[in-house]
Amino acid sequence: MIRPLTPTIFFSILVAWGTAGAGTVPGPYGVIFGQEYDVLEHKSIRRRENVRTVKLRTADKPDDTKELRAEICDRFGLQIVTWKSHIRGLDVARERHVELANEISDKFGVPTSGPAVRKKKLVWQKDAITVVLKIRRENSVYQNQIRYFGPKNEPCLTRLMKRIQSK
Repeated sequence: MIRPLTPTIFFSILVAWGTAGAGTVPGPYGVIFGQEYDVLEHKSIRRRENVRTVKLRTADKPDDTKELRAEICDRFGLQIVTWKSHIRGLDVARERHVELANEISDKFGVPTSGPAVRKKKLVWQKDAITVVLKIRRENSVYQNQIRYFGPKNEPCLTRLMKRIQSK
């Protein structure tokens, strides 16, 4: 006997089909590269030409998060996610840098910038996603930062730069 689809199963199938059809790619912190801007979900910070910067609202983030924001392109949806830690001293920032490098390496493999996790800036590339981990310094305080670049970030940023340069 064939069971009828329950509303939950039916909705899950529609969501999975809808996101797969839209050319979206799973990203960090529960976001999806390619997702559109939703005023109910995100708080807009600023808009520059074809790119809107928003504060991401998600429970799926590290405890030491100071800021989590995204760049959402008019044509390509969410393409850049930036995570920043709380301000800290250099020793703590270095220790956290190593932890983050190991976590990212578990998901993305060996960094394309080399295997040494002590480097100030590390880069990974996998499945059209680029991840950049670095320690930011401002005066005598430090902050860990991770930037995730989605699969269509280049056309999005190229269009932005052309518009800015044409002014």
